[in-house]
Amino acid sequence: MQKIKLALVGNPNVGKTSLFNKLTGLNQKVGNYIGVTVDKKIGYFYHENTHYQIIDLPGTYSIYPSSEDEEVVCKLLNNINDLDYPDKIMVVADSSNIKKSLLLLRQVQDLGFPVLFVLNMLDEAKKKGISINIEELKKFLLTEIVLINARKGIGLNKIKIKIKNLKKTKKTYFFNPGIRYSLAINDVKNNYKINTYKAWYYLAYNRKFLIEDYFLNKIKKKYNIISKRLQIKETLDRYEEIKKICSKTVSEFISEKEKKHLEFSKKIDNYLLVHPFWGYFIFIFFLFFIFQCIFLWSEIPKRFIEFFFYFIQKKFYNVYPGPLNNFFLEGILPAISVIISFIPQIFILLFFLLIMEESGYISRVIFLMDRIMRPFGLNGKSVVPLISGIACAIPAIISARHIDNPRDRLITILVTPFMTCSARLPIYTLIISLIIPDKKWYFIQLRGIILLAMYILGVISALSVSIILHQFLKKNYKSHLIMEIPTYKIPMLKNVLITLWINLKSFIINAGKMILLINILIWVLGTFGPSKNSSKINILNIQKKELPNSYLGLLGKKMEPIIHPLGYDWKIGIGLLSSLVAREVFVSTMASVYNIEKKENFLKEKMKKEIYYKTKKPIYNLATGISLLFFYAFSMQCMSTLSIIKKETKSWKWPILQFIFMTFLAYIASLLTYQTFKILCGNTL
Repeated sequence: MQKIKLALVGNPNVGKTSLFNKLTGLNQKVGNYIGVTVDKKIGYFYHENTHYQIIDLPGTYSIYPSSEDEEVVCKLLNNINDLDYPDKIMVVADSSNIKKSLLLLRQVQDLGFPVLFVLNMLDEAKKKGISINIEELKKFLLTEIVLINARKGIGLNKIKIKIKNLKKTKKTYFFNPGIRYSLAINDVKNNYKINTYKAWYYLAYNRKFLIEDYFLNKIKKKYNIISKRLQIKETLDRYEEIKKICSKTVSEFISEKEKKHLEFSKKIDNYLLVHPFWGYFIFIFFLFFIFQCIFLWSEIPKRFIEFFFYFIQKKFYNVYPGPLNNFFLEGILPAISVIISFIPQIFILLFFLLIMEESGYISRVIFLMDRIMRPFGLNGKSVVPLISGIACAIPAIISARHIDNPRDRLITILVTPFMTCSARLPIYTLIISLIIPDKKWYFIQLRGIILLAMYILGVISALSVSIILHQFLKKNYKSHLIMEIPTYKIPMLKNVLITLWINLKSFIINAGKMILLINILIWVLGTFGPSKNSSKINILNIQKKELPNSYLGLLGKKMEPIIHPLGYDWKIGIGLLSSLVAREVFVSTMASVYNIEKKENFLKEKMKKEIYYKTKKPIYNLATGISLLFFYAFSMQCMSTLSIIKKETKSWKWPILQFIFMTFLAYIASLLTYQTFKILCGNTL
């Protein structure tokens, strides 16, 4: 079977990822969470006995990158030793504005790749009265052209037919460097055995990941070459050619209907969605609506999942008695139950965020938030990682690569962990349901308001820390937000569900492995102890008798003096300790520690009845609950987040400092919260 590696290249917001999803379906290797594509995503499809590996690359306007996500494209296209180095390339363009994409197309052609030019969004072009003479365009571009609508899946078969027999153009290169640089280019060509344009490209954009700098620097000094000038010359020369091509192949006539549509779209933006007052109000309303839905819609499926696993646990308790049965029912089954019970909440959150992204609303939020972000040392582009952080901090931190200002990017990376991620969501919903009464005013739920407040606290924390970093980190240059606002689109449910499934699957696999391992460890430590008596713990009575004497209980009690001022007992301490690895582990740890015995005693009910042995009162009172919420709001999410910060900042300095700072902040905030409530409430706690 023939194997072909195929790269998807194009400007931002031209529908590359939609095309990628349509071609690969669910057969994808890597899935990003909410936000722009910031790293290569790999998928597969088969056609006529040929196996295609398709690589979705971040959006870029040129092969001269201005940010780290664009550098991903540059690295791949120039590294023949990369395992994903493509055999062929599809350059995807917006049919309503092909002029933007022709610069990138020409550069990719000159690098020597066989190129298929894919014109997407035909419906948008027709609405705008844009007509393209395809046959004439083929003559100028000297490459195959396919017309598609990626969102609706139109034209995909044409791509599969064309791509197999695609060959690179016979013309050597489309860009003429001129006599002025010919000697320098020949020296580079002879030294590296590359074509004329690659030699020019090495001179115009030399980076250590391309080739060694010593030889190039020597050539530049010899011929008095400044890289930036070469880039400017190439861009200007290419746009002269592009201007001629478009004048002969593209015509535009805007109908009265389209004019009215554009005017209506502008009015929605100017008077509502990006309005300096109503824009913020509408955005907050959307968030309020999402968090209300999380509580209103997730409770029933969550209770059903808990009951289902409780039924299995109860059914098999006495069927196969013994340590292996206990290990499965108390070590493995609670972990699986917790993982699956997360799904309704995370599904609702990601679904609405994806709808906002698919419709084009997120781009408007970026534009809207730019003016607010500036005083905090950030810019509008920081909104993408911060909003992405609501799903998961790891891809959110990676998405900061599209911020071109290094200082703004570093600040964004360091404050993103303060955003409330989906791993914190199960903890918040559990604690809020324990301490906040289930009250409603019409359709507005009190618990939903508290949940929204926790997310707002995350935003306030991120912005507050940004101010501090803004004062201490040295400014390099002033950044400006230049972005293209995409047209409004009706979200395609299939695209949303595919992306949602990929994200949920990734969360279940990654978080599930961690939760399962921690739960097994908790079971082992809670089952055995150092004394002769506790080495034979009866797991059915673990929370009543033997847990305090187990290794787990002894570890928790060692921690208790440190966490007692926060209002926590040693059992909560075990949950805090286990959740250092990953926040979502807290819930599964509590499920293991508070071993459920009675039919009515689901985890929430069991925790409500838990009595603190020192005060003889319920441990989960309002003060302890708020203290716990504050602790998890300010502490670092997981070890994986620290690892990705190290990778993105290329230093252990920042993640270590960040972990120390966030842990200290979480402890102090929880301490002040609990002690304040204790003073105000007196002996009622």
